Amino acid sequence: MGTKGDESNQLILGQLKILFERFHKKQIRKTELEKNLISYARKTGFINNTYRKQAWNLLINTSDDEQYTQDQQQLKSHQYYEQTRLDVIRTLKRFPPNYSEAERSGLQDELIVIINQILVKHRELHYYQGYHDICLTFLLVLGNELCVPILDSITMSHLKYFMEPTMEKTRDSLNYLMPLINCIHSKCAEYMERGGVGHVIFALPWFITWYSHVLDELDVILRLYDLFIVSDYLMPIYVAAEIVNYYGDEILSQDCDMATLHQYLSCLPTEIDTKVWETIIERASHLIDRHPPETLESLASEWKIKCKHIEKSSPQSYLPQRANQLKTNSAKNLVKPSNVLSRVMFWSVALAVGGLAIYLYNQSSAIDLNTFLNLGDIYR
Repeated sequence: MGTKGDESNQLILGQLKILFERFHKKQIRKTELEKNLISYARKTGFINNTYRKQAWNLLINTSDDEQYTQDQQQLKSHQYYEQTRLDVIRTLKRFPPNYSEAERSGLQDELIVIINQILVKHRELHYYQGYHDICLTFLLVLGNELCVPILDSITMSHLKYFMEPTMEKTRDSLNYLMPLINCIHSKCAEYMERGGVGHVIFALPWFITWYSHVLDELDVILRLYDLFIVSDYLMPIYVAAEIVNYYGDEILSQDCDMATLHQYLSCLPTEIDTKVWETIIERASHLIDRHPPETLESLASEWKIKCKHIEKSSPQSYLPQRANQLKTNSAKNLVKPSNVLSRVMFWSVALAVGGLAIYLYNQSSAIDLNTFLNLGDIYR
């Protein structure tokens, strides 16, 4: 007998099947189908790749007359070709286990071409390490033919902000995370600020790779992608805020220092099971409705004022009662790293922050990025 979750998924798949059949029989208009698909993307996801492929193809607007170069010499001469090639080679863990070595190798070759076709077309875009993770996800779902125009469209609607000459837009967008956390779990936000993780570097790979670089479960990654493609480009930040909110009590039970908190927060997404992800997605959808992107500047201003108060106030008033907090941790089975590991992680955090600073400098100074981009392995 199937589980309740299996029965629910079968019901959703049946409803999606009926929707697409009615559309193909011209019983409903495309606008009505899209409205329904957006609702499924937010509430349940598309469950399997058969319907996901059709849904993404309909929901992501593409142009029929787009042209992408097939000239290998032109592709290989692009300034980011070698960097993309190196990054794609390192994507082994992102492939489902049932892929043979030959299949994986073929897809990697296709992926290198796809990325550079988009970069050649949009010369204003600057490749960043992590873009290849997003591109691979689309390739796995859509296949080569559909992938290029759809990825092109989603790049220009959602990802172009990460591909500007500098990371200023990315930095500013990431800075909305703490104001959102403050709205929904102010004590946790204060504790994180005191612990030295208010710069939220731990969430950078979450944001710019749509979590695909930090998660191992493809089904979870695809569920998040269903949500992100129908949402504002900042939706991954709202999801991050609700991740922190969900595990707020556990965060408050950690030592209030940067090494411990950064290590704990960095590992959080990998500890979340499917049911909890659905809760987090639901909460994030409500959060973006309550505090839409156009209100975030106001929230950020409020947070800056609060940070000044935190700097002036006594830290003792915010320290958690660890003995009581630790009693609540067993419910979610999240393991706190050892003190030795925490001290080791301090240097990893310092290197990560330094790496981002170098990247910002290199981008703004138009210096070759290859040296820094390899530091992206810190986030692996």
